[in-house]
Amino acid sequence: MKIAHLTSAHPRHDIRIFVKECSSLAAAGHEVTLIVADGQGEEIRNGVRIHDVGPKTGGRFARMTGTVKRVYQAALRLRPDVVHFHDPELIPAGVRLKQAGIKVVYDVHEDVPRQILAKHWIPGAVRPLVSGGFETLEDWAARRFDAIVTSTPHIRKR
Repeated sequence: MKIAHLTSAHPRHDIRIFVKECSSLAAAGHEVTLIVADGQGEEIRNGVRIHDVGPKTGGRFARMTGTVKRVYQAALRLRPDVVHFHDPELIPAGVRLKQAGIKVVYDVHEDVPRQILAKHWIPGAVRPLVSGGFETLEDWAARRFDAIVTSTPHIRKR
């Protein structure tokens, strides 16, 4: 099976993503590509092809737009059987990849709607609105994906 893991934020050798997931899948005989955005170039390690879409540039907004677009385009060109993504900002890319006929797995590491309520870079008065909007988007998208992987029982219940 041809599997692509996508991240716009995590380091390429992240323990959970690279070691536990990608390397294990490659060892089981799958063709695995990890698409990252770190500017460190292409690499093959543990049977996993690491495809770099270039470094993250600019601030949060640039990562949530330009970097996400490059990760999405790389995944679309690859045409894997399954895409497994790890960053909440990749939800719209996951929806588009699903619409393109690719199976999509969303790996939820955090309770982002609750985290948004504490993000100091978001003005306090709009945090509840942003949190609620994100939760609505995440819930809507999650129902369209083929599988959800969660890291805690609390997140699983959400």
